[in-house]
Amino acid sequence: MPNEGKIIVSVHCDVIWKAARVKFIRKKGRRYYIGNLDNVICVGAVLRSVIPRVKDRRMKFYFTNGEEIDMVGAKKVMRREGRALYIAVDVTQAARKSDVNVEWPQNVNKKELRKVLGRIPKLKVGFKTGHIDETHVYGKRYPTFSLNIPLEGNMHGKSRVSFWKVKRFGLSLVEILRRIRMNYDKICEFKA
Repeated sequence: MPNEGKIIVSVHCDVIWKAARVKFIRKKGRRYYIGNLDNVICVGAVLRSVIPRVKDRRMKFYFTNGEEIDMVGAKKVMRREGRALYIAVDVTQAARKSDVNVEWPQNVNKKELRKVLGRIPKLKVGFKTGHIDETHVYGKRYPTFSLNIPLEGNMHGKSRVSFWKVKRFGLSLVEILRRIRMNYDKICEFKA
């Protein structure tokens, strides 16, 4: 059957502990998070907004460790799951005006990926490359890219993002994953 392949969503949950602090601030009618948001924000968005809404049984979610050091979690996931489309979810400092930034596409049809994501109404998608993430492990053998929430400031130190941007990011991931499932065979380019 078409578009039936596995999709693995990988979210690293390790942080740089010297800077590990996150605050939720309410000030002058605005709500935002400040602190070391890599990758606390994405773990929260996936747990709160994505997992409860995704009903695709061929899609699996992994919360990995070691992304800040040696990518050990990503290596274990890839050994366990094998052939699949791997999507890492992370934060970035690139494409700050976007709702979602796509980074490090490997073994995927980039033109088709842009086309699919470009059809989502009212979603600003950036395609700028940021810091290295799990895609460098997955991309050695399988199709992969990362979906990132753009932050203001230094993501491994003092960074900031609006509460509403995080909520929109989580809900956008649900729609992005749905569209990727519908176009799986057009997007993925598996090596022989």
